[in-house]
Amino acid sequence: MTQALNGKLALVTGASRGIGAAIAARLARDGASVIVHYASSAERADAVVKAIREAGGEAEAVAANLSTQDGVAVLIDSLNGVFGGRFAGRLDILVNNAGTVEYGPFLESSATSYDTHFNLNVRAPIELAKDAAKRMIATGWGRIINVGSAFGEAAPLPGVTLYIASKFAVRGFTRGLSRELGKFGVTVNAVQPGPIDTELAPQPGTEAHATMTRLASVGRFGKPEEIAAAVAYLASPEAGYTTGESLTVDGGWIA
Repeated sequence: MTQALNGKLALVTGASRGIGAAIAARLARDGASVIVHYASSAERADAVVKAIREAGGEAEAVAANLSTQDGVAVLIDSLNGVFGGRFAGRLDILVNNAGTVEYGPFLESSATSYDTHFNLNVRAPIELAKDAAKRMIATGWGRIINVGSAFGEAAPLPGVTLYIASKFAVRGFTRGLSRELGKFGVTVNAVQPGPIDTELAPQPGTEAHATMTRLASVGRFGKPEEIAAAVAYLASPEAGYTTGESLTVDGGWIA
């Protein structure tokens, strides 16, 4: 374990699997105490926490449904009591990773598709960032990192129009908020993954997987740990002069 984030408290949303779990593990490895947020799978979240602890790190799981305002409030309220209240309500690193996507033609999308995408992908990160920023300003140091998507830069494939719209919103929010918080010692950045090998991604053998693989310059899907490495840099003290940026990690997918 490194000590770059020793003594820091990090919250990673959607951390019970995939990219979020890899981010939580990496930040813990770098010395942070990590809040592993999850929506419904306590078993998965507990497994992430167990793995972090067995590796010598510190983690604690917290449940909340971030697709609702009440759920966001539950997560915010929990921050004062995590790790036995040792951090006294402080939060040093916020990673807004939780998100969702629905596939299909826009003209056939459901009446609830807008809310499905924007409640979780946009509203929840905005509300969490607003609360986190106040905590960070109080200490004069903080990192807000939004996990967007390469779809926040371009629209290389059809069938995810509202998802693309939500990720463009994340990119814009990242830039705007960075302007407001820089003077307080708080940076705001985004990491924009391309196709990543997770259970939610198109699986090998499918046409979608073959198409995405072909579009990537490196000829493969990325690994969750490669996204976690980018987040770890932006969370580190070394990244204090980097803010308002959207770091696309996509193997050249949209080059």
